[in-house]
Amino acid sequence: MKTLLTLITLVGLAFTAAFASDQPAATGQTCPADRAAEAGHNPFGAFHEIMAPTWHQAWPDSNFEALFAAGPKFVEAFKPIAEMKPEFKTKAREQAFTDKRQVFARLVNAYAEAAAAGDKDLVYSIMPDLHDAFEMAAATLLPVDYPQFEGFVITLNLILETHLPKNNTEGIVGSTETLLAKLHALTPETMPVELQDKKDAVAADIAFMHEIVVKMNACCTNNDMATYTDLAKSLDAQVKLFIEKYI
Repeated sequence: MKTLLTLITLVGLAFTAAFASDQPAATGQTCPADRAAEAGHNPFGAFHEIMAPTWHQAWPDSNFEALFAAGPKFVEAFKPIAEMKPEFKTKAREQAFTDKRQVFARLVNAYAEAAAAGDKDLVYSIMPDLHDAFEMAAATLLPVDYPQFEGFVITLNLILETHLPKNNTEGIVGSTETLLAKLHALTPETMPVELQDKKDAVAADIAFMHEIVVKMNACCTNNDMATYTDLAKSLDAQVKLFIEKYI
């Protein structure tokens, strides 16, 4: 699979601020819970089957019969989520999921209690927080958003898929310079918080990729495209490994 397609798939799953404006499927957008379910976290898909009509229909219509009925359904649908033991690439991501799930659990219980008591005002006020907690918990299961690294991979892919096959020397030289510039943007300050507990290992892997690109740049100066091609393939392999390990 091409590196760019792999990265786009991952980044496309990444959490964005759009979770709070979770739109119906007709808009063409998908929320974090949908994407988490697509990634194999099925309990979130099952919960979303109850959340979607409650959030998009019952809540805006003030349909309290449906809002009250959703209370025990939420409790039952949350049980498989409470039992989930997903694997994470970093301790920070694992802790984030644990914390967000705890908030989600408290709101599920609070909503169910309000629904059982027939408290219209409380049910109505809890619903937005419950929805957001649901999406935020799901978002912690999604790949890390690292736009600076994505930009680096896009340039590498341009070299591998366009410039090298076409023997475009000018494009190779220019894009290699761009690779160096984009590597310099992969600083501790731009590193996602989810990777901070592995920052030394991440920095070491980035430094290794930097060494490869420096050699690629020297090949441009020496017009050694055979070695350049081998180095570009090696860099591509390192990028795929980086995604597998961290993203």
